[in-house]
Order: sequence, then structure tokens, then C-alpha cells
Amino acid sequence: MPQRVLLITPEFYGAEKIIKSVLEKSDFEVIWFENKILPLDYHGTNSKFKLLRKIYFLLLSPHIRYLRKEFKKNENLKFDILFSINAHLICPYLFRKLKSKNPNLFSVLYLWDSSSMYNWTKELKQFNKVFTFDRADSIKYHIEYKPNFYVKRSINWILEKEYDLFFVGKFSASRLAVIDKIVKQTEISSIKSFVKLWTAYKVFFHNHLIYRLLKMFNFKSSWIENYEINFEAIEGILTREYIIGKSLTYEEMQHHLLCSNVILDLPFQRQSGYTHRLIEALANGKKVITTNSSVRNENFYNSKQIQVIDEQNPEIDCNWIKEKSTYPIDNYFLDLELSTWLKSIVNVGIV
Repeated sequence: MPQRVLLITPEFYGAEKIIKSVLEKSDFEVIWFENKILPLDYHGTNSKFKLLRKIYFLLLSPHIRYLRKEFKKNENLKFDILFSINAHLICPYLFRKLKSKNPNLFSVLYLWDSSSMYNWTKELKQFNKVFTFDRADSIKYHIEYKPNFYVKRSINWILEKEYDLFFVGKFSASRLAVIDKIVKQTEISSIKSFVKLWTAYKVFFHNHLIYRLLKMFNFKSSWIENYEINFEAIEGILTREYIIGKSLTYEEMQHHLLCSNVILDLPFQRQSGYTHRLIEALANGKKVITTNSSVRNENFYNSKQIQVIDEQNPEIDCNWIKEKSTYPIDNYFLDLELSTWLKSIVNVGIV
């Protein structure tokens, strides 16, 4: 009888479907819940009105209502393994519900966002094993370090390099500022780019009246400025040809990445862990431009393959970008292929 896995992950370009598929191909029965960021979630380190948010969750329990709704879709709550990526929905209710049916439940948490973005210190204690993609967090919280995975292409594609430079990611004000500066340089040098920023979601306070009032009174704070620029991007007020309303699929992203000479990596501010984008690029022998200076400390770092730029003053080497080249893949990345990565994460016999 196959082991049953409750998989709770964010939606991430469809990568959650690939994770589920790999587990199922390894003879696991998998039920997936979205690890959703609910309105007024209080885990964000930069969240405003944090106390009010916590009171809202305490009194109205939107996370528990969401979980109950998901549980109703699945009458069989017998699970051997709980595997969660990030911890937005992790709470005592979830564990009480699962352990009432599964006293020997094995629980694993993987964090692919840094503690600089989300505070999950209470949630960590509820799991049998916890991993993080951020080396600094692994030291800080005494949890195991495990870099992000990549998905090995299923066929041996032979692709012409269609683009010189590639980037796809969620919209943020900081990313837009860097992209604006880089795109100006690429246009001058006739670099062919595939660059997309997608407006990932509306914040809870996304409202035309609130936006107009903030603009009218011209309040000055980083939070308000980020709110306004995010609002303008979603509503089409802020116009750039590289701002899009819908994300690409994981397959589309991988195709464009493989068709590109250089991959641009712009992790969120204060994040030292390596993004899927960087891991995927290096695991395919691509050249990389990144704002993550931590990569210089890795054994796989090669200054000929990886260029680190300053986020505030992102100067790029256009001639280097145009040079067509690939690099041998470091053994470091062998264990990060998804099926191998999953085996090491859940600690069961995934082949």
C-alpha cells in the first residue's frame, strides 16, 4: 500500500504540480493544499499593524476556516507524511487534526523564503525535520541547510540561444528599479532580452479610494511608496513592456531560460539564499548575473561564469553577455535535481 503524503506548498509557476508528479511517480499517493498567504497574514517581517493582524487571526481564524474547507474535499485524512514548503498555514489545529488520525505522522518543513521576509519561529517547533534554503538562517535557527532544487529537463533539448539575457519574476518596487536601469543598458547595446515582471497579487488594502488619498496627501514612507507602485503596476497605470499580469508556467520559464545565454538573478532584498532561477541556470551550465553576493563564498563560484552586480548601481558587461558560452556543471548540483532533492528532504525511499 503506497504511503500517503499531504503536500502543502505555495503556487509557484506550476512547480507545485511537478513536485506532486515526482512524488506520485515514486509510488506515493499525494494530496495537495495550497499554502496560501491569506489576507492580513502577520508572518511578513515588514507587515504593518502586526498586532491587529494577530488579533484578527486569533478571533476569526481565517487559516482554520481555509484548512477545514480543504479537509472537506478529502474524506480520507490518513497520511504518513506531512511535507510543507513555507509555513503560512501551519498552526496547532493542522497538527491536532492530522495526528488524531495519524499519531505517527512524519512532518517535514522546507523554507524557500528567508527569515528577513517571514517570521516562522513558532512554526518550526512543530515539525520533525526543518530545512532552509538560507545558510544564514540555518545557523541562526539551528536547522539544516538545503539549497533549492531544480527540475531536470525530460528530453535532451538542443536549443539555439534565442535571447542574450533572461529574467522572469514577481513584481516588486526594488526589482523594478534594477530592471529599469539594466534594460536601458541592454537597449543601448542591442542586447536581445526576455525580461518579465508579473504582478503577483493584490495586497489586502488594494483599493482605488485608498490609493487616491495616499497620492493626494503625498505621504512619504517606503511602505506607502511600495503600495502605490504595486497598485499602479496592477492597474496598468505604471506602464512597461516587461510588466505582465499573468505569470509564465514552469515549462515556459525553463524553455526561455534554456534558450538564453545569460540568466539575470534578482533575489528579494535582504535574502541570501539562492533562488530557483540561479540554481536552475547553473545546473544547466548558463552564465549568471546576480545581486546575491553570497555566491562568491561557494565552492562552485566561477568569476568567468557568474558576475555579481550592485543592486543600487547595476552596471552590466554587455560584451560578456553577448559572448556565447556554456560551462561544465559542478557536482554540487547533482543532489539538487528534484527527485534526489525530495529523497533527502522527506527522508524516505524516493527513487
